[in-house]
Amino acid sequence: MPAKVTVKPREFVMTLSSAPAGGFVGTLLRDLVTGLEHFSSATSSYVTRPQEIPRVLLGVNFVGVFLATHLLRGPLRHHDPNDLTRVLVITGFFGGLTSYSSLFVDLAAIWHLSIGWCLGVALGAILSGVLAGFCGGLTTFSSAFAIPAILQREHHLGFSLALIITTVATE
Repeated sequence: MPAKVTVKPREFVMTLSSAPAGGFVGTLLRDLVTGLEHFSSATSSYVTRPQEIPRVLLGVNFVGVFLATHLLRGPLRHHDPNDLTRVLVITGFFGGLTSYSSLFVDLAAIWHLSIGWCLGVALGAILSGVLAGFCGGLTTFSSAFAIPAILQREHHLGFSLALIITTVATE
């Protein structure tokens, strides 16, 4: 669906303010959830490699990419890119919720333990994001995994990879 080129001033202001509002809520939720991980691991004074993996942030990114792809392939598929709901939910909320830049900041803590371990976790994080996008594109609200539906979607994998690349590139 082509985007609307002309937007009324009121619509422009609403759309422009909805992305930061959604991003604020998404970032706040991510920080609250990841703060729980750091709070629970603060009791240990000895750090090992498995303790350094930002599991909660990996999970938040996976769920966020999965849900964003699912919404873009499903209910928001025919919405205009400038639609208030799409900007608020996808660009704002899920853009703030998922954070590969925060993930790579956390990976810097692993770097001093083992460069190979850090690169392995980084590669796993990127591949899990691609997997989340792929799975999010497969699902529908009517069923958990609609595998036959993939046969009807010609550019499914390309769309999912483009969404992941766009998400990572805009971080």
